Amino acid sequence: MNRSILQHLAPPSLRSADSLRLDLAAKFDVVDKDVLIAGMKFSLLKVRDTNNLVDAIDQETFAEDERLPYWADIWTSSLELARWCLEEADIKDKRVLELGCGLGLPGIAAAKAGARVVLSDYEQDALDFARYNAVRNLSEEILASNVTFLQLDWRNLLPSHLPALEKFDMIIAADVVYERRNFFPLIDVLTKLLKPDGIAVITEPGRTIGEYFFNLLKEEHFHLATSKHNVELDGKRSDLTRATIRNS
Repeated sequence: MNRSILQHLAPPSLRSADSLRLDLAAKFDVVDKDVLIAGMKFSLLKVRDTNNLVDAIDQETFAEDERLPYWADIWTSSLELARWCLEEADIKDKRVLELGCGLGLPGIAAAKAGARVVLSDYEQDALDFARYNAVRNLSEEILASNVTFLQLDWRNLLPSHLPALEKFDMIIAADVVYERRNFFPLIDVLTKLLKPDGIAVITEPGRTIGEYFFNLLKEEHFHLATSKHNVELDGKRSDLTRATIRNS
């Protein structure tokens, strides 16, 4: 099934966030998780055990789109990307798009650092979690002025979408190049939605397939700089790659 989704969603109010949490808790077994990044505590609502979501996937639905609930957990790649937004990025007042936002941590960190952020995901459930997590971690002023949400299937970015998507100063994404079929759609997004002088920053958990994607970017004449990082989550340390990408 080839679906194209482009729908802007406003952040919930503090009052409606309580209702949103109740809705999420009715649909999923949820748990609160605190993470410390750049000396700041972020409180995130997540699915307690994503294996249960995988077990519940309808095979017919999976056959249509091969979707798995990767959005429902906290990934080390998102921790490093959030840290970069808070500690290293020249991000204040920049217009930023997060692709595949999942629970929303990097986009929330970017907003906290002063960026004007659009958090996007293909999955409505992911956007609902991200919206709730944004309310928990950002002030009402930042939510009202600097944060919006977008249901977007970036694998099927159509010409008709482009007028509604002004180009961005920065595109950020954590752990999005785990399937080869998404390589060229992602390159298409970078080409069409990144300003000529903009940058994209992608974090990946040191997989070989990620290296294949970064090599493909070079072949497609993007300028690429990578760095290695080690991130701890729940007592386990993981090696990550962070790539900074510029148009040629």
